[in-house]
Amino acid sequence: MKNLVYQQRAVAELIDKTIRLLNAGGQRNKLVFEATTGAGKTVMACQMLAGLMDELHDRGDSRYQEVAFIWFAPRKLHIQSYEKLKEAFEETRTLRPVMFDELDQNEGVRPGEILFVNWESVNKESNVMVREGDCSLSLYEITYKTKEDFGLPIVAIIDEEHMFWSKTADKSAAVLDRINPMVEIRISATPKTANPKEKVTVYRQDVIAAEMIKKEVVLNPEIELNFSDELELNANLIKAASDKRNQIAEAYKSVGSDINPLLLIQLPNDTKENMTTEDAAIADQVKKYLEVMCGITTDNHRLAIWLANEKENLTDLEKPDNLTEVLLFKEAIALGWDCPRAAVLLIFRKLQSDQFTIQTVGRIMRMPEQKHYPKEMLNVGYVFTDIAKDKIQIVTADADYILNNTVTAYRRENLKNVWLPACYAERPNIERNYLGPDFRKVLYDEARHFWDFAEGNLLFSLEELAKLDNTNDESGPLPETDDLKINENRKKVTNSLRLDVKNINIEIPQDVHFQNEEQILEVDTVKYARKATEIDRVFMAYIATKGHQFESKGRADKIASYLLEILADFFGIFDTDAKKVVLYHLNKPKFDRIIDSALEKYARQRDRAKKASAAKRVFKKYDWEVPEERTYDNDTNHIEESRNHALLPFVQLNQASNPEKNFIAYLEQNEQYIDWWYKNGDNGKQHYAIEYSTDNENGKSLFYVDFIIRMKNGHIYLFDTKSAGSDAFAHNKHNALLQYIKENTSDETPLSGGVILQQGENWLYSPLPIENTTDTLNWNCFYPQNA
Repeated sequence: MKNLVYQQRAVAELIDKTIRLLNAGGQRNKLVFEATTGAGKTVMACQMLAGLMDELHDRGDSRYQEVAFIWFAPRKLHIQSYEKLKEAFEETRTLRPVMFDELDQNEGVRPGEILFVNWESVNKESNVMVREGDCSLSLYEITYKTKEDFGLPIVAIIDEEHMFWSKTADKSAAVLDRINPMVEIRISATPKTANPKEKVTVYRQDVIAAEMIKKEVVLNPEIELNFSDELELNANLIKAASDKRNQIAEAYKSVGSDINPLLLIQLPNDTKENMTTEDAAIADQVKKYLEVMCGITTDNHRLAIWLANEKENLTDLEKPDNLTEVLLFKEAIALGWDCPRAAVLLIFRKLQSDQFTIQTVGRIMRMPEQKHYPKEMLNVGYVFTDIAKDKIQIVTADADYILNNTVTAYRRENLKNVWLPACYAERPNIERNYLGPDFRKVLYDEARHFWDFAEGNLLFSLEELAKLDNTNDESGPLPETDDLKINENRKKVTNSLRLDVKNINIEIPQDVHFQNEEQILEVDTVKYARKATEIDRVFMAYIATKGHQFESKGRADKIASYLLEILADFFGIFDTDAKKVVLYHLNKPKFDRIIDSALEKYARQRDRAKKASAAKRVFKKYDWEVPEERTYDNDTNHIEESRNHALLPFVQLNQASNPEKNFIAYLEQNEQYIDWWYKNGDNGKQHYAIEYSTDNENGKSLFYVDFIIRMKNGHIYLFDTKSAGSDAFAHNKHNALLQYIKENTSDETPLSGGVILQQGENWLYSPLPIENTTDTLNWNCFYPQNA
């Protein structure tokens, strides 16, 4: 690495702000270190740790003279960082990088040691590193010894911090809670930590000026799509990307460099490690094209493959003059892989995606010899993609890659579980939220109504629909069929629907230049006609956007099948021609209206049927226990700090009531008396419920008790939080719960509880039946220390 001004400035700032946080006291003080890919984050972090040790010894204002370091990284990136730092400190011995099995566990983490840990080895309580055993100390015991026995504050370095917010973020957060470092240095090119106490930023322009990375990225440069042959868009993109790689190879030769540029080809579903059917199809297409058109195969070592179940020619792939010209990969390569000779990137997008992400683009931004060249082509990163937009949003990373749509909490290891009699409603089949075969009639009726093929009025007049078709595309007369009804229907919609669609075009960006993330660009596009196989994929992708109010199994197939039947029955148009009619940009709004209206009517129809069947529900009994795991929706829930919840992490509803939140705070304050507590859900068999009378025509319903609490003495409390007068059925629920407790309490499982209300600093519940929640004169106080 060169001695660069921006690196030295960042290192000095990191040292100063880390010492400031150490002096501030408290725990889990967060410092975010943001630096673009290629800036040398690991090198700067290495220099910072060495400099921090010196500064702590030399400064007179430092609260601590020594600290212990733990370096966390996802996947196997911790090994890469360990090896880099071990090499860096081999001569100076300033710091000593160690792996877990190299640690002197009786001594904890000592001053000058950096313990390297990967998230996947600690984010499950069954993992060896965090499991208590007879032969070795767990990570938690080691960190406790480091802090308490030796008085060393812990500084945690969280490498690739954005991965901390992936689908395992909840478990990783629980690990950090238990380790409880004094300072967390969170490193990423795309950090996600909100409101850190301190932040250090290395700006892209400074790194470009130092000639460490390329000057800009060009999207689909000067792309020319070939309309004369039968190549699909995918094949055209492979050809364009391969041609660009060959041009760059010639440019390197012309400046006297031996660099063999690498073309990276990324499969579309980059959030899934395993191959999908779409992945496999594109992978086969790439391999076949490269072999037939370019003579590039794995056998001649010009093609390398990095897939979950297929890895070829990866040895020494990063070397500047390696023979391999093309690498086919999925998401795994996007993290921690350093190959400066990578020059061109071809990204196959997920259908319907409207974002272009820069996360993987960092792989082609490094300058292979850490300098810019006289030929500008070599100072630019080239990206080809099939994104179909005239406006594209440049983002740092896919939202579904960084934040999963769900978060999973897991039952604590060795939890002393309970088994409580509970009920669930066995729903009649009509209550299943699926799209049944009777949807066909609803869709047909909606289409007839829309085009006035039967009784009923049009949603829009034919004149209004015709105005929507203000286009220069001229529609010729369709040939008549032997079916008079079809001929009549064709004529009837001739001004409202384009039926003789020849091509479905895709417009992709052309020659887009950009440097920075987080921007929206208006771009010029080039038009390309989709082939039949592409039309099939795009049609099903369009249908998949419909009907999310119903169960997914079989939904898209039903909608597609019925819609194509309508095109056949009404207009005598079949298969690919029918799909073209649906996908045509001026027809699509009308099919949107027909499908969406039919789905809404069908949903209302089923809702009426559900209500009619509600009285027929049968309540089944079973033994409930704290579940092994529970999945929450990220849109409606968030992770909240808790040490004593039965599942970790504790996930709370965004709209949780104030009594609920206050009661949780009360439980957490009294954790020394409570073995665990569990916040119950409010519907479904997975959650704990009992029967109660509702005083209405249905007679009985289910009551989901808010909290199950196991005290350290084995006593079980069942509480439902309320505020006075907030629930008209609160007295019914309380009285049903008292009866349930009376019938099910035992010496092995003593039960207590009821509806509980906050009054000042006290939480009150009645040991007797009640008529309301406003008269609390004879209610008991819940004091955990006396329970």
